[in-house]
Amino acid sequence: MNWAGTHHGRLLASLYLIAFPAMIIGLVLLLGSQLTGRDLLTGLSLVLLIGGQLVITGLSLALRDAVPAGSVKAGRDPRGFIWNRLSLGRELPSAWRLVRG
Repeated sequence: MNWAGTHHGRLLASLYLIAFPAMIIGLVLLLGSQLTGRDLLTGLSLVLLIGGQLVITGLSLALRDAVPAGSVKAGRDPRGFIWNRLSLGRELPSAWRLVRG
């Protein structure tokens, strides 16, 4: 994905670098609390998980024009493609390179 080719690409990449780890931390905390049978940090884990996923969903809407040609089949909306790549962490290296300069 071309982060630099979007309006405020560095800001969007920074948001992604915050949202993805927050989502993963929330998921791990939630699964850990279920595994132990305690309700410790359940509220915090849900806030991190849902908040991270909301940011990623917003980024998929903002970045739908940054998809390289040929990545998405003709006539399909690129938001699903971008959401999958962002949720799986496939765009972490490119976002990190852009933020670091």
